[in-house]
Amino acid sequence: MPPPPAKWRGRCDFNGKRTCNNKLVGARNFIWDGDAPVEAIPHGSHTASEAAGSPVEAANVFGQANGTAMGIAPKAHLAMYKVGIESSALAAMDAAIEEGVDVLSISMSYSNGSVPFFDDVFALGAFRAIQKGIFVSCSAGNGGPSPNTVTNAAPWILTVGASTIDREIRATVELGNNVELYGQSLFQPEGFHSKQLPLVDPASNGESAAFCEKGSLKNIDVKGKIVICQASFPEWRIFQGQEVKDNGGAGMILINGVEDGDTIIPDAHVLPASCLGYKDGLLVKGYLNSTSSPTAAISFQGTLIGKSKIAPQVASFSSRGPSLLSPGILKPDIIGPGVNILAAWTKSVGPTDFSIDEATNPFNVISGTSMSCPHLSGVAALIKSAHPDWSPAAIKSAILTTAYTADLNGNPISTEQNVSATVFDRGSGHVHTLRALNPGLVYDIEPDDYIPYLCGLGYSEQQVRYIVQRKVNCSTPTLIPGAQLNYPTFSMVLGAGDQMTYTRTVTNVGRPFSTYISKVLSPQGVAVKVMPSVIRFKDLNDKASYTVTFTRLENVTRSSIIGQGSLVWNSIGDDGYKVVSTIAVVFV
Repeated sequence: MPPPPAKWRGRCDFNGKRTCNNKLVGARNFIWDGDAPVEAIPHGSHTASEAAGSPVEAANVFGQANGTAMGIAPKAHLAMYKVGIESSALAAMDAAIEEGVDVLSISMSYSNGSVPFFDDVFALGAFRAIQKGIFVSCSAGNGGPSPNTVTNAAPWILTVGASTIDREIRATVELGNNVELYGQSLFQPEGFHSKQLPLVDPASNGESAAFCEKGSLKNIDVKGKIVICQASFPEWRIFQGQEVKDNGGAGMILINGVEDGDTIIPDAHVLPASCLGYKDGLLVKGYLNSTSSPTAAISFQGTLIGKSKIAPQVASFSSRGPSLLSPGILKPDIIGPGVNILAAWTKSVGPTDFSIDEATNPFNVISGTSMSCPHLSGVAALIKSAHPDWSPAAIKSAILTTAYTADLNGNPISTEQNVSATVFDRGSGHVHTLRALNPGLVYDIEPDDYIPYLCGLGYSEQQVRYIVQRKVNCSTPTLIPGAQLNYPTFSMVLGAGDQMTYTRTVTNVGRPFSTYISKVLSPQGVAVKVMPSVIRFKDLNDKASYTVTFTRLENVTRSSIIGQGSLVWNSIGDDGYKVVSTIAVVFV
């Protein structure tokens, strides 16, 4: 299969209409067979094993990332359902609901985040699921880093973004001026002797050559040289290397575009290669222009763990909020491991990924919010096992209020541009499995509680009925704004002089005779008042309500159009519960 045309170089995803553009998000691993999509690579096998795969020793790809592979909930029973067009996806969800699953993990989307919930098959199917007590997690989509690209944003779904991990499969580029740049490559040839070779950038021959597209290097002298190629659509990067190899190139340096930043994906290349982040790519270009005889060498260091202290970092492709459909609900909800994840595979690895052949490899390393979603599905399964009586909303609350927001260096989680991630990049933060099992307090929501929320979105009674599958009354007294839903986070739009008051109810799942004191980190330009500031519980499962008033301050200079903060309920005593609700504000 040849590389894609230039217009497909961005985030090119299946969206149910056989079209492709760089803002639509979906199951990008599909090809078309007649009128139905079929899986071109073992996406389902990979995601299923991440959620509930049994331990497998010596799992690796080409000897890299070697170790014991295991899903998040390895003792869980696993059922897989084949889907294609939208109607088949809804049928598969109905079958899963009828068969009594506890968790639904959905690593795909048919929309670009602008389809109303009553028209979204996953929102519809997920609501039926939560009515039966089934937890649903979905990938946030691969439309990042652009804002407003988050998909699967219904509040009854856990919407999962992707983060990096602290494992590298390192391929170092050493420039002729002795500058070393750390890239990655899954293919690391044994016995390869690194040496300085001429370095060439074919970009002066046009955009096609800059991306090393098929046939573009035919009339360019790359023989025996290391060739610079602008990184293309992830699944096509190995074909860029094939073009270099076919024309006699000795190696390749892939350079991320500005949108991909420092999110580096190691590929199973066909020749010695290294993928570098955007900033390192600028150093390569700068060196290239500084000398008449540029050279470079590529050396391989294999798998390194713990070297990247900036992990976790929000992946460049991870879709961002705010949600276009419901700005009163913070989306994405959470981030989890989704970059360079090793999991089960049933085909060959490398350029033959898109061919029908008998060669197989038991594991592969790939990236996407498709990978982060099953990590959270596995976490939900563990919580459900520990607390079988908890509702889907309570499980989600436990995950969100216990998330962490600092990387391994103790600095705020950053994005692929190495700037602090906003709440619309990371949601509540990165999942912390152990804390989520014992959160102290939870924010619970019954399925019928979503009805006044849906009416408040302006949906007609017929549209709401289509979602909840029964008659509803959307009279004015029953309407609530999205931010009034008993959600574990706060998200709102504040204009000049606006003041918003919302009520929340928490349930004690920690210990009896407990007391919690509130602590607020107010968003810049907003005053936050909590009443009462202390809540007490006598027994487990007792409930307590409080109100929060948000007032926009006009005499405070804001540094951006968004504000972010948190409301924390800290327990008094040795248990040390810390229940965090993230606050997101959009200023208008």
